[in-house]
Amino acid sequence: MWLSLIPLAFLTAHVPSNAATGPWSAELNGTWLWHTGDDMQWAAPTFDDSAWPVLPVPGPLPPDTHYWIRIHVTSGPMSDPGLMLGPIAYAYDAYWDGEQIGSFGNLARGRWFVPRWRIFPLPRRSASPGAYVIAIRVGQIGLDYGGRIGRLETVDNSIGDIAALKNAESALLRADFQSRLLQLLVDFALLVAGLYFLLLPPSVSQGAAFRWLGAMLLARALWVLFEFYSNDGPLDDWFPVLLRLSAITTVWWVSTIEFPYALFRRRVPFALRCIEPFFFLLFFLFQWQSPGSYYLVLAAWALQTLASIIPVAVAASEARKHTAGAAVTLLLFAASCAATLDNVISGLLTLILGVTLPTWVSIGPFQVWVWDAAFLLWVPAITMQVHKMNLRFRDEQERLRGEMQAARHVQELLVPAQSPHVPGFEVDASYRPATDVGGDFFQLFPASNDSLLVVIGDVSGKGMKAALLVSVIVGALQNRRSDQPGPILEELNRVLLGRSEGGFTTCCCARFDADGTLTIANAGHLAPYRNAQEIAAPPGLPLGVEIEGHWTEMSVELAPGDRVLWVSDGVLEARNGKRDLLGFERVQELAGRSASEIAGAAQQFGQEDDITVVSITRQPVAAYVT
Repeated sequence: MWLSLIPLAFLTAHVPSNAATGPWSAELNGTWLWHTGDDMQWAAPTFDDSAWPVLPVPGPLPPDTHYWIRIHVTSGPMSDPGLMLGPIAYAYDAYWDGEQIGSFGNLARGRWFVPRWRIFPLPRRSASPGAYVIAIRVGQIGLDYGGRIGRLETVDNSIGDIAALKNAESALLRADFQSRLLQLLVDFALLVAGLYFLLLPPSVSQGAAFRWLGAMLLARALWVLFEFYSNDGPLDDWFPVLLRLSAITTVWWVSTIEFPYALFRRRVPFALRCIEPFFFLLFFLFQWQSPGSYYLVLAAWALQTLASIIPVAVAASEARKHTAGAAVTLLLFAASCAATLDNVISGLLTLILGVTLPTWVSIGPFQVWVWDAAFLLWVPAITMQVHKMNLRFRDEQERLRGEMQAARHVQELLVPAQSPHVPGFEVDASYRPATDVGGDFFQLFPASNDSLLVVIGDVSGKGMKAALLVSVIVGALQNRRSDQPGPILEELNRVLLGRSEGGFTTCCCARFDADGTLTIANAGHLAPYRNAQEIAAPPGLPLGVEIEGHWTEMSVELAPGDRVLWVSDGVLEARNGKRDLLGFERVQELAGRSASEIAGAAQQFGQEDDITVVSITRQPVAAYVT
């Protein structure tokens, strides 16, 4: 219906608020009487209302949710008598000389119908001039704080021939619609912007943030368009409209919560995800079942306040971490929070002080919602900020890619390019990092007297930092002063002191001699296995923890064919979908397999950390005697 009024609104420069032409009509302005409460005797024309308080019309509404208003009128000659009431209440029953002539909304259920003009035919006997009494039984809904849908006025009440009243109603509709043309243009702009952001391709950086922003804009625009429809459209299908309005409101507040987390690439807390469905339930109950309940009003305000403050809290958290762009984003979110909560602030002032803040600003004959005017300025500002953060993110990604390339070069030091050839020993190893750069390492060196030196360990932490620390360890091992496990660990400990930055390194060092002697010193690493049986090596402290560290050596005699196996904690801590660990028992069952098979089994079970498997087998004498 309201779309058909667009040409009329543009052609009409100014329409008086109570224009009427043709047959007789009269405005019902002046002095009405009102009384709080509910008594059906107050509809009777003989009731004495002389002691009732005065209600000036036009003027503010009574401060109660249930009351009656009355006026004594003297009518003129009417051929088709009628009564037009303006948007005076969310629900009411109208009486003419004690006879009910109609109703608006639903007083029994207290549902929220949009207040608007309504014409009621009068009994035919009222066509003759005379004195009559109009009584209206009013039921308000909750706290009215000046919102457009909650717009209540005591003006635009008239009596006269229905033809004249319809002319006046048409003029009022044209004037009302004309005043909202600017608001319609603003929301059309928000609608287009919302669709643009929602339809951005997935490849766009910060795409998730833009899509949540688009959902916010689209929900806001659709909400106001439904407001236009509810004011100027039919109320017969109000229930499906209410469902859609509740869904749109839910999308708005959920996207308000999700947007800042997507913008800063953070995970939404589980508790907030649990709260999000309550927006639909609460707003549906608020508008359908019992909107007059102060508890529902306060609960709706509480949820709105929570959702509005969350972006500010997220941006403040990022600003404390000195995240690029967070300070400016914090200011923008703070401004958005203040604008979004205008209804809550206005409602509290109405509740506490009885003061109603204007929610509309007039620009000539046009009106626009203060919040939407502020939002229209906020959208390009936050869009520019998201774009700047995208550029920073892209630069950061380029920098990280460069670092990862360097880290991959460092990674080559973690695993020997090829195993050293030491007569009498067979080396089998497998290394599978959990990320591009891991913290596990192992090194094999030929030592004096045809012996083999094996060093395996794990640096706490991941990424570039761990890889660089491993490069320090590898460099120290290549320039070691001893081939004995204990002194090697002591030397590594001195190198790592002051470089671990609160971390530590576990390490196991072993020397395989040609005569079958195995010498082990362990610095907090997992003990090795000999023929699938764990070697009870003294654990010792990890490296980089204490200044004066000493690690005890132990010796084991290996027979030809004996196999010594090391696995990292990434093997033991592999976790399946049921969150079960691979554990010591399963590892011991796998200990007889090749290094590649053990690493593959752990990876298939559920890799969560770097996987390193190294085995050294003493070959029979015939295998290497020339």
